[in-house]
Amino acid sequence: MRLIKTLNFIAILILLTACTNSVFGQFRIKVPKIKKPKVEKTKHKQEVQKTDGNSANTGTPSNRQMVMDDAYTFFNAEHKTNFASSSRKDQDLGWYMKSRLRLMGTFPGRSAFRIAVVKNGKQLSSVRCEGVIKTKAKDDRIRSNVIRREYLLDYDDYMETNLQCFNKEEVSKETGKMDVKVYFINGDTDEEKLVRTYKIDVHRATKVRGNARKPQQDIPSYYIQRHAETAVAFAYFDYGFRNAGYFREPVERSNYAGKLRTLRIYSTFSPKSGKYLPNRMFTRCTVNGQRIDFTNNLDRDNVQDAKSGRNDEVGTYIDRLIPKYQRGNPYVDKVVFRDLVLEMPIYTGEDKSTLDEVKVEDNPGNWECKVISNGETLRIFRWKVTNGKIVPHAEQASRNVNLFYDAAMIEMEIPNGGASFDYRLTPMPEMGLFYGVPWKTAEGKAMAKRVPKVGNPFHVPSNRAK
Repeated sequence: MRLIKTLNFIAILILLTACTNSVFGQFRIKVPKIKKPKVEKTKHKQEVQKTDGNSANTGTPSNRQMVMDDAYTFFNAEHKTNFASSSRKDQDLGWYMKSRLRLMGTFPGRSAFRIAVVKNGKQLSSVRCEGVIKTKAKDDRIRSNVIRREYLLDYDDYMETNLQCFNKEEVSKETGKMDVKVYFINGDTDEEKLVRTYKIDVHRATKVRGNARKPQQDIPSYYIQRHAETAVAFAYFDYGFRNAGYFREPVERSNYAGKLRTLRIYSTFSPKSGKYLPNRMFTRCTVNGQRIDFTNNLDRDNVQDAKSGRNDEVGTYIDRLIPKYQRGNPYVDKVVFRDLVLEMPIYTGEDKSTLDEVKVEDNPGNWECKVISNGETLRIFRWKVTNGKIVPHAEQASRNVNLFYDAAMIEMEIPNGGASFDYRLTPMPEMGLFYGVPWKTAEGKAMAKRVPKVGNPFHVPSNRAK
């Protein structure tokens, strides 16, 4: 009986359901949809911005064409001698110039530089050197998408000299101020184009040797003075490796994932021969007037003396003019110009292993960093950080001078009286910057003028030395 009732109930329920579907099937019933949350997918492909190639923002990829990297340019005067069998002495043949150059742009293979030294309209020497070309489109690392993610291929294409460009047969005995004209030679057409005119000031330092009472004239020393560069500083982030740096090769930034880049500041100075930077240096920085805490930083506040990879420019003068030096050791006055490269405890980029580094992108605003050793302020650097990047100095922003990708010229101040390692300091605003490029901005001219005066700018004989 109970089974029959149950079956009848089920039959009635089925009948009612069928009727309901028949009625409501004539109408559209809107059922609310539940939106699924969107999940952002990580983009591994690198975004590359397009620019006109002349952007002053150091964080913008650049494709500049036919533009010299002024900060990379380096000229060195080397003397040349010839042994004369008749007199059994070396003869002075003069000097020849070694050049290091980088030209930004995309160029055909077998393209070259020609460097001409000109004085008063007369060409003194001409040297042709085939360039070493680096082009992103031919970079082996772009062949694999997996490998490409690990690198930043946002540098300019460029051509540079293979180490140093020179010809020992192109010699001259001329000294004083002269022009250096840098030409580009197209590897496909052999067409020649002037891309930059620099200026150099060559000095000749004489020497004596032999008997202290009757010294003989020795082969002189030639050098190109670089006092004007003492006013200039620029910042560049690299990986802190021994062979890394602005002047090292290759310069394209191997951005291994998870690796921080270290701030290096570049300038020049003229120390006494054999004297180097202090062993222990540190920095004291503020941003918008607020002190930066380096306590938990990787290297605390330590500043390292980094090597530049370029040669020093040295001129050596020797005489025995006064009684004091007519016995024993002679009088020696060396003029030395050396790159000043300071590795700062300041970083950029990401590193998952540590979280306490002082990074520029975390500290926007106006920076001031003093480099100090044993209570002595050696140099003061100032720059502004916007959008995680160092804003270039007005001289660079105005495109008066050009630096390689992601490098920024910054403000620098040398304390009154110079630092303990400054043997020679001479303000030379009229000589411009980066080998004679005229200062254009008020900020740049002011920085050049405030270089203090220390010592003699060039070598002096013993009877005039103080």
